[in-house]
Amino acid sequence: MGKLIFYVLIALLIYWIIKSRRPKQEEHEASSEAVEDMVNCAQCGVYLPKSEAIHSHTKYFCSHEHCNLYMKSST
Repeated sequence: MGKLIFYVLIALLIYWIIKSRRPKQEEHEASSEAVEDMVNCAQCGVYLPKSEAIHSHTKYFCSHEHCNLYMKSST
């Protein structure tokens, strides 16, 4: 009976050590909130964050130059 209690305590100790070394779920969830939508430039196709893109006529561009080039080539 004493050996059984000893092995159960050892198993609980190992479980507690493994559990304490895992990253917390809260930290993982907080970092996933920072994910931002990506869009690609209609002129060159490069992907960039939506907040950094230039939006014009339902299209996204990586720079004003590409926006102007796309508008000139589409007319």
